[in-house]
Amino acid sequence: MAGKPVQYPVDGGWMTVAQAAEMLGVKRQQIYNQMSIHHCGLQAVVNMVRENQVLNGGYSGQRHMIDGRWMTKRQIAEMLGITVGSLKSWIYSHRQPDGSPGSVADAVEAYRAHEVKCGGSQAVQHKVGYKVMTVADAAEKLGVSQNAIRIHMYRRKASLSATIRYYERRKLKKAEKDIMNILGF
Repeated sequence: MAGKPVQYPVDGGWMTVAQAAEMLGVKRQQIYNQMSIHHCGLQAVVNMVRENQVLNGGYSGQRHMIDGRWMTKRQIAEMLGITVGSLKSWIYSHRQPDGSPGSVADAVEAYRAHEVKCGGSQAVQHKVGYKVMTVADAAEKLGVSQNAIRIHMYRRKASLSATIRYYERRKLKKAEKDIMNILGF
């Protein structure tokens, strides 16, 4: 027969491990495991779970203090709506003066202040006659997709100006053919 459950002092009252597990939304055995691993009492485990230092939803890894909560990099990335790789990339590309990686708190501030620009590099400017234009400008002018222009440039090893001449000749031939069809020839 089982004995009476042991009660521990928690938050100024007395509580069993089962009651603490129910209050925190974790399993009873998880609390016993944490008490054994950390060699501490129930109050310490309750505090660690509340501060997200242990048993934090299956997220493992180093924890960082963000907004008064202990969070993993995955949780921080989910909060910011970015990937973990983006967060790590920012941290390692913005090093401290001593050469160590940047802090996670600085990365969070940069993403919240919209200082991080996403979307690749600046568009390449091509010389076309006496003008300078991008592939996007040419696509808008010709009425075709940017992808079609890039594919033509790649497959034919052509410049943007040669590609523009190709699409203009093609458009002219199509117009002539349409006129001939209207006339019945």
